[in-house]
Amino acid sequence: MTIRKKKSAQASHVTKGDVLDDLGLSRAEALEAKVKADLWKDLVSHIESLHLSQKELAGRLGIHQPDVSNLLTGKISRFSAGMLIHYAVKLELGVQVKLTAAKTRKGHTIQASIPPRQKSRSLAA
Repeated sequence: MTIRKKKSAQASHVTKGDVLDDLGLSRAEALEAKVKADLWKDLVSHIESLHLSQKELAGRLGIHQPDVSNLLTGKISRFSAGMLIHYAVKLELGVQVKLTAAKTRKGHTIQASIPPRQKSRSLAA
């Protein structure tokens, strides 16, 4: 009987430490992917706290149940950042988008915020 030793695993790819860089995305594409991932993560975290069925969530978001399934399973390539923001607002979440000038240029910070809607209060007479 011959016993063969397993070859040690060798790295077939050296990474730069950032998966978006490794994919060869432009800076703009990488930023968009990061923004979408962050929006998705926070949105799904909130959705999980609501304990809704997919059917109930579909009704609140105004989308079909298969789209809810895609959203919850992380198929974010099927959703634009704008769609994720739209869903967040429908679930009464506040959204903040912050743009800053490049470090090499002087400029102002532009910030757009949409706070969550406040529940209307009835005033007792």
